[in-house]
Amino acid sequence: MKKHELGILGGGQLARMMLPHCMRWNTGVTILDGESSVCRPFCQEFTPGNFKDSNDVLKLSDCKYVTLDLEAVSLEGLRALEEKGVLVSPSSHVIEIIQNKVRQKKFFTDNDLATAPYKVVDQVTSGLEQGFLKVPEGGYDGKGVCFFDGDPSTLDESFKRNVLWEERADIEKELSVIVARSVSGETKVYEPTEMAFDEKLNLISYTLYPARIDDQIAREAKALGLKVAEAIGMVGVLAIEMFLTKRGELWVNELAPRPHNSGHHTIESSLTSQFENHLRAVLGKPLGETDQIQKALTFNIIGSGQGRAKWQGVQELLAQRGVFIHNYGKEECKEGRKMGHVTILADTYEELIDIYHRHHDLIKVHGSKGE
Repeated sequence: MKKHELGILGGGQLARMMLPHCMRWNTGVTILDGESSVCRPFCQEFTPGNFKDSNDVLKLSDCKYVTLDLEAVSLEGLRALEEKGVLVSPSSHVIEIIQNKVRQKKFFTDNDLATAPYKVVDQVTSGLEQGFLKVPEGGYDGKGVCFFDGDPSTLDESFKRNVLWEERADIEKELSVIVARSVSGETKVYEPTEMAFDEKLNLISYTLYPARIDDQIAREAKALGLKVAEAIGMVGVLAIEMFLTKRGELWVNELAPRPHNSGHHTIESSLTSQFENHLRAVLGKPLGETDQIQKALTFNIIGSGQGRAKWQGVQELLAQRGVFIHNYGKEECKEGRKMGHVTILADTYEELIDIYHRHHDLIKVHGSKGE
């Protein structure tokens, strides 16, 4: 007999946003992570461990199903769980591809998925043309990517050798398509989300849902997202980040095999959130409908300074109509760290953007070290 129905590798904010659905369905769940996990106060059972250590990952072998809230987990551990009959979603095959940006790119080209031209570079020299450099493994939240202006002397050491070079796309918009796919092959797809980026932090500044694109592009983006999910054999939620070029082409950029920042708005904007559909897919339940309830704008709450997190402006922001605050429960604030997000609902894009510009500076999180 399996002791727990569901195990989750990683106890960050994504796992935390899955937990309400586990409670609603009375799904027995244990989370494996370090002692400071933001999920620890809320999950039914907590398993201390390192999700990058194969032996620790095997602590979840008494679960029927295992999923994750980040892709930087032990592949060896995932394979060992699968060998023991645990239903791991997404599978070790999917994670192996997505953990490495070179393997991702090869997957795109092997499956005839349009993507920015690229090459693998052993040593960056002044002869390399301008473009983006990506560290093959370990990059997240804007880390592990930089723009190369043609001068290698300006680069951090991590970008000088064994990197992926990618042509700079002539971008009209950056889009994300969230696809849910169950073990039975059932699929649901959300309308494309438009992503506006903070160029300094290389993080999403805000998202708009649905994206401001014409119906034909939206249909093509959703079809492309479904094609990617089918080709890779995804079970769970897959976020497909895309470029819409100025020539009207859609290029696949990167994949995230889990709920994604660009889909956080679905908690309020859609009949079924990305978190609920991820769990439905993983647990073999019918997928929920993805109909839009209202237009949405979501922005990240980014920490400043260092030390114990101090929040400001929560009361003032919550007083605004159609505004929802999500505090991720991170006690320690770090410069540039995602501490939460805010979703705004309204009937028009103009209202959303107006509310954002008038009120997003109300809420701040900073570290109290030295105070």
